[in-house]
Amino acid sequence: MLKLVEIKDLSRGEIVDQLKKSRLELVDLRMKFISRQLEDPSLIKKKRKEIARLLTIETQKQSDKDQKLESKPAKSLKNKKEKEIIEKKVEEKKVEKKTKKVKSVGKKGLKKEEENA
Repeated sequence: MLKLVEIKDLSRGEIVDQLKKSRLELVDLRMKFISRQLEDPSLIKKKRKEIARLLTIETQKQSDKDQKLESKPAKSLKNKKEKEIIEKKVEEKKVEKKTKKVKSVGKKGLKKEEENA
């Protein structure tokens, strides 16, 4: 189990790799639980929390990256094309954030993520 401090020290790529690994471990733990081979069922809960921590730190790092793009001064750019590209990316991110809806509950209680088109 990774601690929060260890996760924060990882690069974004390492976080993604660790996330894949943790999800596979969670599936393995669930299979063991179902077949009654898992001695400590609390490991499932701990693994879910680890995955949540990884996702949280990944989101924070992405948010920090986006803020750096937004706050980059226009004077330091070499030409207008670079400025336009950065402004376009920032605008796309803003539109993307606005179009995503919060997870809603369907008829059978299943969570769905919808986007406005």
